[in-house]
Amino acid sequence: MRVDDYKEACRLAAASLMDKNPDEVARFAGAERTPEGFRLSFLGRPVVVRASDMAVSWENQKPDETFSLTDTVLILHYLQGAGGQLPTGNMVAYRQITGGEFYQDAFHRRAEIPLAQTFGQTPGLLTKAVALMGGTLVPDFGDESGKFTVLPHIDLITLVYLGDEEFESSGKVLFDAVISAYLSLEDAAWLGSALVYRLMGAARTLQN
Repeated sequence: MRVDDYKEACRLAAASLMDKNPDEVARFAGAERTPEGFRLSFLGRPVVVRASDMAVSWENQKPDETFSLTDTVLILHYLQGAGGQLPTGNMVAYRQITGGEFYQDAFHRRAEIPLAQTFGQTPGLLTKAVALMGGTLVPDFGDESGKFTVLPHIDLITLVYLGDEEFESSGKVLFDAVISAYLSLEDAAWLGSALVYRLMGAARTLQN
């Protein structure tokens, strides 16, 4: 999408949200209703959404910080689509989300290959990055893995199988099956990628 497309997506989502009952939006999304709008957690950090115009920012955002346009679309679409469905505990691959098989290759290139390249050759690195980002270790998935509540009702798992002399490393992002009730395929792909890129940033911090 171009910048103008993201801006239009924000405009449409904001207009839709302003027509909804804000108390219901907060309840369905697992967000906190505040005098100014909404407060919710995104990738482990509090976000505020201003009810007057649906502007999105980090809570206590620093003067030199910005909240990206793509993440703004994600937050607004999450609030817009929220119907109160809770996580199912059933974790699925991107291709298992309805329609996901058509975009699996693109998502694999965008998120899962970089995940494997960053973490698949360094034992312990993903475990440390998960801890740094406040995730939960889930030893039943892959050789190393972490679970994150990326939005109040949406859980993701990132996992890697470590490479060796015989096998290449591989990475996978799993989504709670409830995600299709909240986000489109495109938004789900961006959310998975956003988590991977933040983990990669954590890895760089650990290695410096």
